[in-house]
Amino acid sequence: MSSNTTALKYAEALFGIGKSSGKLAVFQANAEDFNALLEGSKDLKVSLSHPNIRRAQRKAILEGVLSGCTYDPVFSNFLRLVVERGRIQYFSKIVASFSKLRDEADGRVRGVVYVASPMSASQRERLRQKVHERLGKEVLIEERIDPAIIGGLRLEVEGRVYDSSLQRHLERMREVMLERSDH
Repeated sequence: MSSNTTALKYAEALFGIGKSSGKLAVFQANAEDFNALLEGSKDLKVSLSHPNIRRAQRKAILEGVLSGCTYDPVFSNFLRLVVERGRIQYFSKIVASFSKLRDEADGRVRGVVYVASPMSASQRERLRQKVHERLGKEVLIEERIDPAIIGGLRLEVEGRVYDSSLQRHLERMREVMLERSDH
């Protein structure tokens, strides 16, 4: 089974429990917090996933971490299961899959906009509104600065790319000029 498939199975289980108990937001916050702990500590990540560390030791390490956290008890049990089954190395993918399931359930999509310089709040809102009108869904947009864009923007959302960057316009002009010079 691929890591993406494994992560999705765990995310679906957590999502189902969260939805039925009304704790999706709590589980999301807990998962993001624990993921930040894992990503921020290579030692913790290795300690919870290394095959040479016995299961009992991994459990004890996790219990030590959980004693300093105020996670929902059901979420804590979920973490225990993930560690016990040796799947902690997939945790960031589990969190990403859980977030995607939650977004889909809430009619929300995430996108990334690449711009040459930071957008103003009004520009971000206009873009969010236009994408909302086009897709009929709430849109969460992450902004990334890419000086190669030169001007305009490139938006990636739902596996599609909308490119109105100056860089792309120049590339198209170059293609047309090369095509015409071949004739």
